Amino acid sequence: MKKLTTILFGTFLLFAQGCGQPSNETMLERGNYAMWQSRWSDAAEDFDKAVKLHPGDWEAQFHLGKCYMELGNPEAAAQSLAIAESLKPYNTEIADLYAEALLKSGKQDKLYSYLFGRAQSQQTVRAWIKFAEYAMELDDPDSATNAINTAIALSDGTDIAPLVIAATFAERLGDDTLAIAYWKRAWILEPTNSEITNAIRSYGEVPGPTMTVVDDTE
Repeated sequence: MKKLTTILFGTFLLFAQGCGQPSNETMLERGNYAMWQSRWSDAAEDFDKAVKLHPGDWEAQFHLGKCYMELGNPEAAAQSLAIAESLKPYNTEIADLYAEALLKSGKQDKLYSYLFGRAQSQQTVRAWIKFAEYAMELDDPDSATNAINTAIALSDGTDIAPLVIAATFAERLGDDTLAIAYWKRAWILEPTNSEITNAIRSYGEVPGPTMTVVDDTE
Protein backbone atom coordinates (compact mmCIF):
# COMPACT_ATOMS: atom_id res chain seq x y z
CA MET A 1 0.00 0.00 0.00
CA LYS A 2 2.84 2.33 0.88
CA LYS A 3 4.53 1.55 -2.45
CA LEU A 4 1.32 2.28 -4.36
CA THR A 5 0.92 5.60 -2.56
CA THR A 6 4.48 6.57 -3.49
CA ILE A 7 3.86 5.77 -7.15
CA LEU A 8 0.63 7.76 -7.21
CA PHE A 9 2.30 10.72 -5.51
CA GLY A 10 5.14 10.64 -8.03
CA THR A 11 2.67 10.54 -10.90
CA PHE A 12 0.85 13.52 -9.39
CA LEU A 13 4.09 15.50 -9.21
CA LEU A 14 4.89 14.80 -12.86
CA PHE A 15 1.39 15.82 -13.86
CA ALA A 16 1.61 19.01 -11.79
CA GLN A 17 4.97 19.91 -13.33
CA GLY A 18 3.53 19.37 -16.80
CA CYS A 19 0.58 21.61 -16.02
CA GLY A 20 2.91 24.28 -14.67
CA GLN A 21 4.81 24.43 -17.99
CA PRO A 22 2.23 24.06 -20.78
CA SER A 23 3.31 23.09 -24.28
CA ASN A 24 3.18 25.48 -27.19
CA GLU A 25 1.98 22.79 -29.56
CA THR A 26 -1.74 23.58 -29.31
CA MET A 27 -1.26 27.33 -29.66
CA LEU A 28 1.15 26.89 -32.57
CA GLU A 29 -1.26 24.59 -34.38
CA ARG A 30 -4.14 27.00 -33.81
CA GLY A 31 -2.01 29.94 -34.93
CA ASN A 32 -0.77 28.14 -38.02
CA TYR A 33 -4.34 27.26 -38.99
CA ALA A 34 -5.46 30.88 -38.55
CA MET A 35 -2.45 32.02 -40.57
CA TRP A 36 -3.32 29.54 -43.33
CA GLN A 37 -6.76 31.16 -43.45
CA SER A 38 -5.17 34.64 -43.53
CA ARG A 39 -6.77 35.47 -40.17
CA TRP A 40 -3.66 37.38 -39.18
CA SER A 41 -5.07 39.01 -36.02
CA ASP A 42 -6.26 35.68 -34.64
CA ALA A 43 -2.96 34.03 -35.53
CA ALA A 44 -0.99 36.84 -33.90
CA GLU A 45 -3.02 36.43 -30.71
CA ASP A 46 -2.19 32.72 -30.53
CA PHE A 47 1.50 33.20 -31.29
CA ASP A 48 1.68 36.05 -28.78
CA LYS A 49 0.37 33.72 -26.07
CA ALA A 50 2.93 31.14 -27.14
CA VAL A 51 5.92 33.49 -26.91
CA LYS A 52 4.81 34.82 -23.54
CA LEU A 53 4.89 31.27 -22.18
CA HIS A 54 8.02 30.23 -24.08
CA PRO A 55 10.04 33.26 -25.25
CA GLY A 56 12.75 30.93 -26.56
CA ASP A 57 10.45 29.23 -29.06
CA TRP A 58 11.94 30.48 -32.35
CA GLU A 59 9.04 29.19 -34.43
CA ALA A 60 6.47 31.10 -32.39
CA GLN A 61 8.58 34.27 -32.53
CA PHE A 62 9.06 33.92 -36.30
CA HIS A 63 5.38 33.37 -37.01
CA LEU A 64 4.40 36.21 -34.71
CA GLY A 65 6.75 38.47 -36.65
CA LYS A 66 5.24 37.29 -39.93
CA CYS A 67 1.74 38.10 -38.63
CA TYR A 68 2.80 41.58 -37.53
CA MET A 69 4.24 42.21 -40.99
CA GLU A 70 0.94 41.22 -42.58
CA LEU A 71 -0.87 43.48 -40.12
CA GLY A 72 1.30 46.44 -41.13
CA ASN A 73 3.29 46.65 -37.91
CA PRO A 74 6.97 46.21 -38.90
CA GLU A 75 8.21 47.67 -35.60
CA ALA A 76 6.58 44.90 -33.58
CA ALA A 77 7.59 42.37 -36.22
CA ALA A 78 11.25 43.37 -35.93
CA GLN A 79 11.21 42.71 -32.18
CA SER A 80 9.94 39.15 -32.56
CA LEU A 81 12.09 38.44 -35.60
CA ALA A 82 15.22 39.67 -33.81
CA ILE A 83 14.68 36.96 -31.18
CA ALA A 84 13.94 34.30 -33.78
CA GLU A 85 17.04 35.28 -35.77
CA SER A 86 19.25 35.12 -32.67
CA LEU A 87 18.04 31.57 -32.08
CA LYS A 88 18.33 30.51 -35.74
CA PRO A 89 21.03 32.76 -37.27
CA TYR A 90 21.46 30.58 -40.37
CA ASN A 91 17.77 30.49 -41.26
CA THR A 92 17.61 32.66 -44.40
CA GLU A 93 13.80 32.99 -44.32
CA ILE A 94 13.95 34.55 -40.87
CA ALA A 95 16.91 36.75 -41.81
CA ASP A 96 15.19 38.03 -44.97
CA LEU A 97 11.98 38.90 -43.15
CA TYR A 98 13.89 40.57 -40.32
CA ALA A 99 15.77 42.73 -42.83
CA GLU A 100 12.49 43.68 -44.51
CA ALA A 101 10.96 44.59 -41.14
CA LEU A 102 13.92 46.81 -40.28
CA LEU A 103 13.70 48.58 -43.64
CA LYS A 104 9.95 49.16 -43.39
CA SER A 105 10.24 50.40 -39.81
CA GLY A 106 12.82 52.99 -40.87
CA LYS A 107 15.73 51.50 -38.92
CA GLN A 108 18.25 51.90 -41.70
CA ASP A 109 21.36 52.06 -39.52
CA LYS A 110 20.37 48.89 -37.69
CA LEU A 111 19.57 47.20 -40.99
CA TYR A 112 22.97 48.11 -42.41
CA SER A 113 24.90 46.92 -39.35
CA TYR A 114 22.86 43.71 -39.14
CA LEU A 115 23.37 42.67 -42.75
CA PHE A 116 27.01 43.72 -42.82
CA GLY A 117 27.73 41.84 -39.61
CA ARG A 118 25.88 38.79 -40.87
CA ALA A 119 27.81 38.78 -44.13
CA GLN A 120 31.13 39.15 -42.34
CA SER A 121 30.44 36.36 -39.86
CA GLN A 122 28.87 33.85 -42.27
CA GLN A 123 30.99 34.63 -45.35
CA THR A 124 28.47 33.17 -47.79
CA VAL A 125 27.68 34.37 -51.30
CA ARG A 126 24.02 34.78 -50.37
CA ALA A 127 24.73 36.90 -47.29
CA TRP A 128 26.96 39.28 -49.25
CA ILE A 129 24.42 39.49 -52.09
CA LYS A 130 21.66 40.34 -49.61
CA PHE A 131 23.83 43.06 -48.09
CA ALA A 132 24.60 44.41 -51.57
CA GLU A 133 20.91 44.52 -52.48
CA TYR A 134 19.99 46.51 -49.39
CA ALA A 135 23.04 48.76 -49.76
CA MET A 136 21.71 49.64 -53.22
CA GLU A 137 18.29 50.25 -51.71
CA LEU A 138 19.89 52.57 -49.14
CA ASP A 139 21.77 54.46 -51.89
CA ASP A 140 25.21 53.33 -50.74
CA PRO A 141 26.92 52.38 -54.04
CA ASP A 142 30.38 51.98 -52.52
CA SER A 143 29.23 49.41 -49.96
CA ALA A 144 27.12 47.68 -52.60
CA THR A 145 30.07 47.43 -54.99
CA ASN A 146 32.39 46.04 -52.31
CA ALA A 147 29.75 43.51 -51.25
CA ILE A 148 29.16 42.39 -54.85
CA ASN A 149 32.89 41.97 -55.48
CA THR A 150 33.18 39.93 -52.27
CA ALA A 151 30.29 37.70 -53.35
CA ILE A 152 31.87 37.16 -56.77
CA ALA A 153 35.21 36.28 -55.16
CA LEU A 154 33.56 33.83 -52.76
CA SER A 155 31.67 32.16 -55.60
CA ASP A 156 34.99 31.57 -57.39
CA GLY A 157 33.34 32.27 -60.73
CA THR A 158 30.89 29.37 -60.45
CA ASP A 159 27.68 31.17 -59.40
CA ILE A 160 25.68 33.46 -61.68
CA ALA A 161 23.76 35.14 -58.82
CA PRO A 162 26.41 37.74 -57.88
CA LEU A 163 27.12 38.39 -61.57
CA VAL A 164 23.46 39.09 -62.28
CA ILE A 165 23.27 41.43 -59.27
CA ALA A 166 26.48 43.13 -60.42
CA ALA A 167 25.09 43.62 -63.94
CA THR A 168 21.81 44.99 -62.62
CA PHE A 169 23.61 47.38 -60.28
CA ALA A 170 25.91 48.58 -63.10
CA GLU A 171 22.82 49.31 -65.20
CA ARG A 172 21.33 51.36 -62.35
CA LEU A 173 24.54 53.38 -62.24
CA GLY A 174 24.42 53.91 -66.00
CA ASP A 175 27.59 51.91 -66.68
CA ASP A 176 26.50 49.88 -69.71
CA THR A 177 30.02 48.69 -70.51
CA LEU A 178 30.43 47.10 -67.09
CA ALA A 179 26.89 45.75 -67.15
CA ILE A 180 27.33 43.90 -70.45
CA ALA A 181 30.67 42.50 -69.23
CA TYR A 182 28.93 40.98 -66.20
CA TRP A 183 26.04 39.65 -68.33
CA LYS A 184 28.52 37.95 -70.63
CA ARG A 185 30.36 36.34 -67.74
CA ALA A 186 27.04 35.06 -66.43
CA TRP A 187 26.13 33.73 -69.89
CA ILE A 188 29.31 31.65 -69.99
CA LEU A 189 28.12 29.88 -66.83
CA GLU A 190 24.50 29.47 -67.96
CA PRO A 191 24.15 29.93 -71.74
CA THR A 192 20.54 28.66 -71.70
CA ASN A 193 19.35 31.21 -69.12
CA SER A 194 16.73 33.34 -70.89
CA GLU A 195 17.10 36.32 -68.54
CA ILE A 196 20.81 36.56 -69.28
CA THR A 197 20.35 35.96 -73.01
CA ASN A 198 17.67 38.66 -73.28
CA ALA A 199 19.81 41.10 -71.29
CA ILE A 200 22.72 40.66 -73.70
CA ARG A 201 20.45 41.03 -76.74
CA SER A 202 19.04 44.26 -75.28
CA TYR A 203 22.52 45.71 -75.86
CA GLY A 204 22.40 44.73 -79.53
CA GLU A 205 24.68 41.72 -79.20
CA VAL A 206 24.03 38.09 -80.05
CA PRO A 207 25.06 35.59 -77.34
CA GLY A 208 27.39 32.93 -78.65
CA PRO A 209 30.76 31.22 -78.22
CA THR A 210 32.53 33.95 -80.19
CA MET A 211 31.25 36.65 -77.87
CA THR A 212 34.08 38.68 -76.30
CA VAL A 213 33.99 39.08 -72.56
CA VAL A 214 35.70 42.22 -71.32
CA ASP A 215 36.46 42.04 -67.61
CA ASP A 216 36.30 45.58 -66.27
CA THR A 217 36.04 44.53 -62.65
CA GLU A 218 39.73 44.38 -61.93
